[in-house]
Amino acid sequence: MTDVIICGFGVAGRKVAESLQRHKIDYTTIDILIQKESLENHIIGDATSEEILQKAEIEEAKTIVAITDDDVTNAFIALIARQLNKSITILARVEEVENIEKMDKAGADYIFSMAKVGRFIAKSAIEPYIADFLDMVNLKEDLEMMQIDLSEKSKLVDKTLARSKIWKKTGAHIIAIRRGDATIYATAEDEILRVDDKIIVIGTGEQIRSFYNIAGPETPIEPMSS
Repeated sequence: MTDVIICGFGVAGRKVAESLQRHKIDYTTIDILIQKESLENHIIGDATSEEILQKAEIEEAKTIVAITDDDVTNAFIALIARQLNKSITILARVEEVENIEKMDKAGADYIFSMAKVGRFIAKSAIEPYIADFLDMVNLKEDLEMMQIDLSEKSKLVDKTLARSKIWKKTGAHIIAIRRGDATIYATAEDEILRVDDKIIVIGTGEQIRSFYNIAGPETPIEPMSS
């Protein structure tokens, strides 16, 4: 079974594939061109085709990455992917910032703009490869990204960001909060954290470890490698 489908095998698509391969995560790439680097798990075809996506086993896939260099194509991929698999996580790339809203309406869960790094959000559908996406947008090599889910036992629940003093305690930054079907990108100091919030945090491995442990998980995690 394919865990991740990568639609578009250009420079960015290759980096995603390399990351997944390093972490031994099954993936399939789709592109209209023949790719010598990925003969075993590469499908030649149009990723906006239902037949091609079904050939890539989209019904069972956990995540699809629409990462072609054309915003319209990526939007179509998102639309069709959502029709074929209601629960799949869709990550989509946009070249033009003004297309972010359109991509959201197309059904993408997380959208990253090559022009605005601050808009890049990745859901931890498969945790090990999140940090490696940062390489695509040229962030510092020692930075990592992680999604932290707040349970009802979390020490942060029902506290505002200001009251939690989480940044002062850990140095990690909250760049977004996923709440239900909504994503809060610009988090205010008076934002109250709630049960089941999915916090997208960026920082060094040590900063993220500190944040994770303060969030109140049952099992603390050890220092993360950079």
